[in-house]
Amino acid sequence: SLDVGAYTQASTGQGGAFAIGMSSADALTAGDAFGGHAAGDVGTFGPKMQDAFENAGAASEGTVISDFWVALTGSNTLIWGGFGDENVLGSANVGAKTGTISAEFAVTDFNAGSTVSYQVYYNGASQGAGSFQWSRTNENYIGLDARDSMGVTLDNFRIESVAGLTSPLLKLVVDAGTGAWLDHLAELPAPVKALACTHFFRDHAAGAVRAAAAGIPVYVPAGERAIFADPQQHFRQRDTYIIYDNYWDLFAPIELVAVAGVLNDYEQLRLCGLEVEVVPLPGVTVTQCGLAFTVPGSQTRAICCGEAIHSPGRVARVAPYQYNYNDLGGAVAAYSSAADLRQRKPDALLPSLGTPMLAECDAALAALQENLELLCAGRPEEAMRIAAAKEPRLVKVTDHVWCTTHTESINWFVISDAGKALVIDYGYDTRRGVLAALYSKPYRRRALLHSLDALHQQFGIDRVDVALISHFHDDHVCGVPLLQRLHGTECWASEAFADLLAEPDAHCFPCDWPQPIRIDRRIGLDEIVQWEEFTFRFAPMSGHTRFASLIGFEADGKRFAHTGDQYFFMHPDGSWPDAADGPIARWDDKVVFQNHVYRNGALLDGYQQSGDWLLAWRPDIVISGHQQPMLTDARFFDLVGRWSDEYQELHRRIMPLADDDSHFNLDSWGGWIWPYRVSLPRPAPVAVTVTVRNPLPRAAALAVRLVGPAGWQGTAATISAAARAEVSVELEITPAGACTLQPIAAELTVDGQPFGQVAEALVSVGQA
Repeated sequence: SLDVGAYTQASTGQGGAFAIGMSSADALTAGDAFGGHAAGDVGTFGPKMQDAFENAGAASEGTVISDFWVALTGSNTLIWGGFGDENVLGSANVGAKTGTISAEFAVTDFNAGSTVSYQVYYNGASQGAGSFQWSRTNENYIGLDARDSMGVTLDNFRIESVAGLTSPLLKLVVDAGTGAWLDHLAELPAPVKALACTHFFRDHAAGAVRAAAAGIPVYVPAGERAIFADPQQHFRQRDTYIIYDNYWDLFAPIELVAVAGVLNDYEQLRLCGLEVEVVPLPGVTVTQCGLAFTVPGSQTRAICCGEAIHSPGRVARVAPYQYNYNDLGGAVAAYSSAADLRQRKPDALLPSLGTPMLAECDAALAALQENLELLCAGRPEEAMRIAAAKEPRLVKVTDHVWCTTHTESINWFVISDAGKALVIDYGYDTRRGVLAALYSKPYRRRALLHSLDALHQQFGIDRVDVALISHFHDDHVCGVPLLQRLHGTECWASEAFADLLAEPDAHCFPCDWPQPIRIDRRIGLDEIVQWEEFTFRFAPMSGHTRFASLIGFEADGKRFAHTGDQYFFMHPDGSWPDAADGPIARWDDKVVFQNHVYRNGALLDGYQQSGDWLLAWRPDIVISGHQQPMLTDARFFDLVGRWSDEYQELHRRIMPLADDDSHFNLDSWGGWIWPYRVSLPRPAPVAVTVTVRNPLPRAAALAVRLVGPAGWQGTAATISAAARAEVSVELEITPAGACTLQPIAAELTVDGQPFGQVAEALVSVGQA
């Protein structure tokens, strides 16, 4: 380090500097700080220590003889560079022409050709980093240089040997591979300070076990944490007979990795002094990610991109793209990942398998997209999704209501006159990161941002103000936590299911998105809510799910109803109306598509509830979760009314659901326990809320008792319930020892008649 003190002039041609990597003779004979000429000789140009004070207009100056130099100039600029002519490596405006300039170097030896990494500082703040090579062997002299009309004060020159100082790039390793590199840590120019894995495949991740054992913090994609942290549980849960899902999750680590942190999608974080962005790159895995960064000491934008690309136009392997049995869903995801990489305009692509691409990255990715499209050309579903990926857009319903075209559930944007956006539901992007529902597991699903580019391009809007939720299912809500984390979006949800969104671990109802969602506004079903110039009203329904709400509002002189997934319609031959044909407007050739799901809480009067509300509200346009807008007329309302009756009649014919029968309603739930999953560090009483139903057509006494395996002690209570009513009671059970996902149950007796264990929950004790 060196203190550059007072001097008179204030231009690029003046200042103070130091230089390293010279012979003794070079250091002693170096010429003028500007041109390299000897004192009093202005006609010839000889060698000089640095190139910072060069006059930009001069045609010829001396050659720099040092391998690296740092200077602070009178133009308030820190400049650094290397050996030879015109070899400036970086610069930074530091706002002053005096101060402390310093550099840190990681040196393995002083042999010609050896690489030295560096980081330069002004007043202790890093200004850039990079590397250079020694041009000659054992020529490691240091020199000081200055230039000014009256002289420059240089002070406190200091040299210190410090272990472990290097460029951030030499401290961060991306992908562990086999871990063989850990046998050569002593040969590296600096200690490795962190390891980041792009995905869980063993040929990328197996070495993470050794890295963690060596004290290196390991960072993994957020969606893959469980696979790294508990591979035994991962393999326990993975089917190995009658496999029809060919997702490559058997190619996972076999040993536990001590995970230091996770890489959250789109997160900006600092690793080893390097500012990186986590880039979602679904392809070989749904949850693969890359790391984007600016190469220290340069303007080069690089991305460590995992298996997103191997070389121009190619990937290392296509087999992992077959997520299911005979599909290529991963190729669709890879196509869109390539599009996202192109949009980022990287200068360098650094694949985990393949060849670094240091130029023409866009052409390499464009060729990959072309080949992926050809690969999928014979598969109608994949071809359709790739075609949709080429033009993600919002489609107009009315001037203020628009819908998505490339999401698993259709999401509906309401645009205010003030330029704000509310979205009804925000689910999966079908171009990236969703598998067939049959094979769902949390690590096989991924919520990613979508529609925001279209929102900006079409309306100049950069964020979603409010996400208004129709029901709790993952394909309608998975993206909301992303909107909240990245854009501060508020989530508004009905009291009918707000708790299910906020506490996903507490229940086990179908299609449960496992990430908690912050509820910013809980809405009563009888409440009228104002957002901007729009008024929203709500009503209950069940059929598809009881944890839902109908949503009514008016826009552009039209009355809208959002019905979630309650109502879909098809042609009598079973085919769905083609979305390309636009809104559904003809109803004399339509029948109801039966979309009720019993385990979601399908009640006998569920369609009567929703049908009565629709008949009273009389919307002009019905919008839903998976079909194009529906333009209503008298035939539409007749169809809805008839289905309300048919639904009840159909189920009364097949089940004992008469008014005087004993039954647990259409969904046959005897009750449920909240929370469903409980984890304790050591044995202690577990408090839960048990909700049970009275199956009788009269008031009754309901005796409820918590039971577990031998040695567990549960409490009991008796409560009164009206006919068919649901009632809740607080109970406790005390585990006898350590366990993993041990079921407990609620026993129900009604007026002395036992109905057995009607609900269960899972308890773990002593789990990390």
